[in-house]
Amino acid sequence: MTGYVSTRYYRAPEIMLTWQKYDVEVDIWSAGCIFAEMLEGKPLFPGKDHVNQFSIITELLGTPPDDVINTIASENTLRFVKSLPKRERQPLKDKFKNADAPAIDLLERMLVFDPKKRITATNALAHEYLAPYHDPTDEPVAEEKFDWSFNDADLAVDTWKIMMYSEILDYHNVDSNPQAMEDQPFIKCES
Repeated sequence: MTGYVSTRYYRAPEIMLTWQKYDVEVDIWSAGCIFAEMLEGKPLFPGKDHVNQFSIITELLGTPPDDVINTIASENTLRFVKSLPKRERQPLKDKFKNADAPAIDLLERMLVFDPKKRITATNALAHEYLAPYHDPTDEPVAEEKFDWSFNDADLAVDTWKIMMYSEILDYHNVDSNPQAMEDQPFIKCES
């Protein structure tokens, strides 16, 4: 199982189970954990480490289905998950006694082991529980996925400074030229 990737209490199982690929569905899981915390006033899955975290999740949501378990890429993690005792899913209405039925329904659709079966952000926004806040005319959807590849760029500090300064100038609609940027006191370019 993988160690620290994001705030543990809100981490989706597919991150903990070292799946090779995960997508936007991890955000739905995290939002579900935050929603549950809002309903109960405390974290839903307060694990002390990633193993304890997964154990706490299965105490409430039961053992992941076999088709989900079989997608685990790491042999060690697969052995670990298969060694755990089988658990049944607990009804969320029993855990969240003060929540109304639409809140429970939304939560059940967010906290699903199989990421492909989780409710989408679009469908969550259109859910009955969020109906009073839902405005399809004011919920834009990105036309394409954001490219995060720059996160892995190994660039010199001076290059990052110039890129940041360029972004600031673009934001404020100011023309820039590289020589003028080098003359700025907070952009010290080293030779």
